[in-house]
Amino acid sequence: MRNRVWSLFLALLNVNYGWSAAKYYYLKKRQRVWEPIVIAASIGPVLVMMLWFSWVMTEQLFMAGLSFGQPHLPLVIGTLMVAVVGLFFGFFYVLSSFYFSNDLPTLVPLPLRSWEILVAKLGVILTGQYVLGAFVLVPMIIRYGLLARGGIPYVVIALTVFLVLPVIPLVIASILAVLLMRFVNLSRFKDRLTLIGGILLLVIVFGSTYWMQENVGTDDPSVLIERVLSQADGLIYSIGRVFPPSVWSAQALGYATNATGWLNLFYLLLASVVGLVVLYLLGEKVFLQGALAGFEGSRGRRKHKQVEVQGESNSAFLTLVHTERKLFVRDPNFALNGLVGYVLFPVMLLIPLFGASLEGNPFERLDLGGLHPFLVVGGIALFFTLMIAMSMIPSTTFSREGRYLWIIRGLPLSIEQIMATRVVAAQMVNTIGCLLGLIPVSYLFGWRIWEVVLGTVFGIILSSTVAYLLVLLDLSRPMLDWVNPVKAVKSNLNAIFGLLGTSILGLLLGFIFYLNVQSQTLWLIPFELLLISLLLGSGGWYLGRQVAWKLWSKI
Repeated sequence: MRNRVWSLFLALLNVNYGWSAAKYYYLKKRQRVWEPIVIAASIGPVLVMMLWFSWVMTEQLFMAGLSFGQPHLPLVIGTLMVAVVGLFFGFFYVLSSFYFSNDLPTLVPLPLRSWEILVAKLGVILTGQYVLGAFVLVPMIIRYGLLARGGIPYVVIALTVFLVLPVIPLVIASILAVLLMRFVNLSRFKDRLTLIGGILLLVIVFGSTYWMQENVGTDDPSVLIERVLSQADGLIYSIGRVFPPSVWSAQALGYATNATGWLNLFYLLLASVVGLVVLYLLGEKVFLQGALAGFEGSRGRRKHKQVEVQGESNSAFLTLVHTERKLFVRDPNFALNGLVGYVLFPVMLLIPLFGASLEGNPFERLDLGGLHPFLVVGGIALFFTLMIAMSMIPSTTFSREGRYLWIIRGLPLSIEQIMATRVVAAQMVNTIGCLLGLIPVSYLFGWRIWEVVLGTVFGIILSSTVAYLLVLLDLSRPMLDWVNPVKAVKSNLNAIFGLLGTSILGLLLGFIFYLNVQSQTLWLIPFELLLISLLLGSGGWYLGRQVAWKLWSKI
């Protein structure tokens, strides 16, 4: 009999990436064969650009570090980037896979140790981290090896660093998630506390990233030069001091031919083993209790409120609107993935205000305070439109129902009404989220009230038409057979297609605004927004009337 952990890992890997389902649909039934072609055509250029950027950046940083006698400068920067990204995305995937996936009620009763489930799920998440890191680390390691003429020891250490480095931030994210869910599940408000904890961690991660930049970039030049010249690898230590594994990785690769490189590789391996041991102990003591607590219902209060029965109930339309909004916002799996953009925008803007000045802030460089009023209106409308797609609320609305979609099908509402409720619910979240970032921006740069109000109105109109098209897209091909709730959002092609299409619309609008600036016809921007909204709205309405009910009946 094969090892239980390995068998469980292969089964979860198959379910997570849908290999069997893809093989069945694409190869056996030969249905939707166009999907992988479209995915490759859409994502391919982006991946090529990432590879090219890593390749060129490595060469430039290598030459810059060579002047200080520290040519492995690109290695510490690259490993640090991979660690920060792995910690950020790893926390959300760990939280969803460990505590909110639909396979837990099946796995927990099986004769499996809690650490075996934990390791198998961690391995599945780690495969995704390897794919993400490959587009940054692999070209960087290859280019550095060619420039530094690394031999066989370099190849061995490079392969080991690539396999070990993503483990450390993922273990940190797993420990944070396990501890968070253990304490959160002690409360009947666990969903809300999970959401708050995830957002706080998000702010801490980005705040730490900014602090790292400030800590490295605001040093006195003379002090920095003195540190670089007086200490071996002083610049490497200055950049990687906030995450020592990045220094170990860079020195292991940079000194692959001597004992220093192998000693740093030992440090990296030791840190990974210690992290896995800590995670193993938490898995035995905490993980199972947290997972079981998630199955339990919340305890009711000792004193029950007397519910007053009203003579008239709310309409089914309004009930469905509020239900959709509440389910998305209160579900940590959906909210932590869909609402990230609404949190990042004000955080990215406000964090630099805690520094000495706004110098280096991208908003300050754009001179947003000196923009033409109608250009501000167009920018706000474009912001609303892009955020409605980035939230992934309308483009995954039916997919997130999963096997419970039959409940909606039984409601006394037509498909046109159901789609309208989804647009309204998405727009409620989008409007509130956008205003949370827009209000401090407008205050900071002195935008007038009528500019913000007019831009918000046009933004709601334009984003509503886009949201209707995204809802129709998800209706045409809903993803209902997910196990991990994150797959309904993060791994949903509808969200990718919706974001891609909305980005193309945003580029088109940006080009039109550019032509307005060049031709001094900025007063046309409100009319152009109305025209595009009318075209998208009428086209979506006509398309929905023609095919929506057919698609609804086929589900």
